[in-house]
Amino acid sequence: MRAVDTNILARLILQDDERQTAVAADILGEPVWVALSVWTELGWLLFKRLKLQRETVADALSTLLTVETVRVADPIGLSWAIDRFRAGADWADMVHLIAARGAADVFATFDAGIAPAAPDAPIPIETLA
Repeated sequence: MRAVDTNILARLILQDDERQTAVAADILGEPVWVALSVWTELGWLLFKRLKLQRETVADALSTLLTVETVRVADPIGLSWAIDRFRAGADWADMVHLIAARGAADVFATFDAGIAPAAPDAPIPIETLA
């Protein structure tokens, strides 16, 4: 199994380079590993860098998550993160929360906006003053 970089997934989603899109589609024809760091970067690229609409990004991430050959560490957690992002939460913050689950007892932050954006967070959030 191959682990894929963000640019492979971006080509598949954006279809902005015919040759690379075809290569990306071929690669995703086999099982691939998509690390949480790649999901984080992909969301950032689509939403912050390319300025795609939140709903468009959430739809693309959701669709990618359902591709039969895509393997991830926490598909349920990613689905939760996509739902929270769709509702207005910061994408990277939501991925940080699911990545911390099971590895830590609490997620500590100075960002007062995370807890309200994730009232059903998979790990307790400690907002520090």
